[in-house]
Amino acid sequence: MSPGDIVPLSFDSGLVALSFLIAALGSYVALLAAAGIRAETQDGEIRLGYVVIGAVAMGGVGIWSMHFIGMLAQNLPFEVGYQMGLTILSFLVAAGFSGWAFWYVGRDRFTFIRCLIGGCAAGFGVASMHYVGMSAARMPAVLLWNLPLVVLSVLIAVIAATAALWLAFNTQNERQRIGAAILMAVAVCGMHYTGAAAGAVICTAANDAAGGYIGGAMLPYIAFALSIITLLLMRWHLQRASQRFRARMAQRIDSIIESAPAEAPHRSPGASPGPG
Repeated sequence: MSPGDIVPLSFDSGLVALSFLIAALGSYVALLAAAGIRAETQDGEIRLGYVVIGAVAMGGVGIWSMHFIGMLAQNLPFEVGYQMGLTILSFLVAAGFSGWAFWYVGRDRFTFIRCLIGGCAAGFGVASMHYVGMSAARMPAVLLWNLPLVVLSVLIAVIAATAALWLAFNTQNERQRIGAAILMAVAVCGMHYTGAAAGAVICTAANDAAGGYIGGAMLPYIAFALSIITLLLMRWHLQRASQRFRARMAQRIDSIIESAPAEAPHRSPGASPGPG
């Protein structure tokens, strides 16, 4: 294409499906972490390990990795690379806001106000990650932003994040958890592709690759592979943590039963208290 041409907005359906899959898998593991946070909080404490897993699964995998796979899904007539510093910052933003939201909502009794505050923070983190990630892109083009669509994408992120937190702390069984993960993936992908539609890609003659250039076409696939490995490791850790929690609760119940005073023998009315 020639300088000044606007690249038509279109996507590779296979890569869109892949981005949805990684968002759903990340959301599912984050929901498992939320269940652990809820159980530990009811037990009188909150373990930061669950918060870290929720942050990495939701922010690092479900949002960050999904973003770069979604970027590859957009049909562009040139290769896109990413500035290293901004790419790392986008990961920290996504994981940091997600982790804070899980910690804030999970550290005390669940209420709608806490969920709303956490959802606003997490939604801001999702939107910030997207636009920081977009600013990291290095390509022979510039982006012309449509402000109403940018605002809409941020609203979608906040609403989606609030709904995600509510689902995370209110799902009770595996079927609900799978359904919630799918709904969260729809919301995350909806925000991303709305944000993609908000930026018109206008071709230029130069490709700004200064400041540490990484990625290209392989980065999204590398992110996907690393995300799958990370999710499997986190799923294994959550399974072990759940088994330890159940074993600890069983020990406490046994100790309560053993420490209960034995019931005095029952005496019938008029029975003699003893010989003599």
